[in-house]
Amino acid sequence: MKAHIHIIATIWLALSLNSCKKSEGELSPSGIIDNYSVPQGNNTYDQTIVGYYQKYGTYLLYEFSEKDAYWTPTDWKKPLPGGAGGSWSAGTEVAGSNPENIPAQLELLDKSLFQHYPNAFLKTFLPVKILLCSKVDSVYNTYVFTPVYTATKAVKKVPAHYNYDNIAVNYGDATISTMTAAEKLAFLARVNLVFIQSIISRGLVKPTSEFINSADYITAMTTQAQAYGKGIILSYSSVNATADWNAYITAMVTYSEADLNKTVVITNTSAVGILNPTKDTTGSIKKRYSIVRNYFIDNYQVDLQKIGNASRGL
Repeated sequence: MKAHIHIIATIWLALSLNSCKKSEGELSPSGIIDNYSVPQGNNTYDQTIVGYYQKYGTYLLYEFSEKDAYWTPTDWKKPLPGGAGGSWSAGTEVAGSNPENIPAQLELLDKSLFQHYPNAFLKTFLPVKILLCSKVDSVYNTYVFTPVYTATKAVKKVPAHYNYDNIAVNYGDATISTMTAAEKLAFLARVNLVFIQSIISRGLVKPTSEFINSADYITAMTTQAQAYGKGIILSYSSVNATADWNAYITAMVTYSEADLNKTVVITNTSAVGILNPTKDTTGSIKKRYSIVRNYFIDNYQVDLQKIGNASRGL
């Protein structure tokens, strides 16, 4: 009997984890996730949303439940009070867009995200849902000592956030009409980073054998310089091929080529300067960088470095 229950639980979990991955021709999400439908109304922008669904198979929702936003198979991600000293759990709070601001928000999303990728790439890799939001607030705690530490909830507005099967995008409110050039650039950078992070989180693109075999992950290292010499850009103390592959992808979409070629001290452990000889003493990083970059160009017609350049306004 216990074995039977264990098998059922395993199957349920597998279905749940696979539900955030889209498949060709899918009309509704699989697993236990609720059914969605578009249009959600009869406004002109609803037809724009339907058009995006027809192209990408992704639901752009401005009306959604807390389950849509916060549920995962292993945890409820909504920030909640109740910790020591009145602290809040980490997470991001969201709220649906204001109807009058949705047309401008859709235009911003199209220019900042959709136009940077081929339709086939978006259809394959966009998550099930994009939540159109008037609020995407990262929640954290501030503390005062009076005479014990007491927590106070604090929030920080962020342009976009990823959770399991959805990306929540901000600026579905009046602030979209007063966005500065810097804010638009920050939105572009964040929404593309979050999109790529969602692909990484779902494990949809694995390191190639060429990439795995181009570095020695077995022999122990004692300095970061040794890691860089092998073409490994993550910390020398704990790294594997998958994490390193993901680090290369993230570096490309986060930094411009100029950033990656800057001269910095070798103790700088960010991706800045990884293509400069100061860090790339053997040329191995540049070789492995090309493997990753060319993989996406050859297989998906996507140059990830162009995303990083655009995120820096280039």
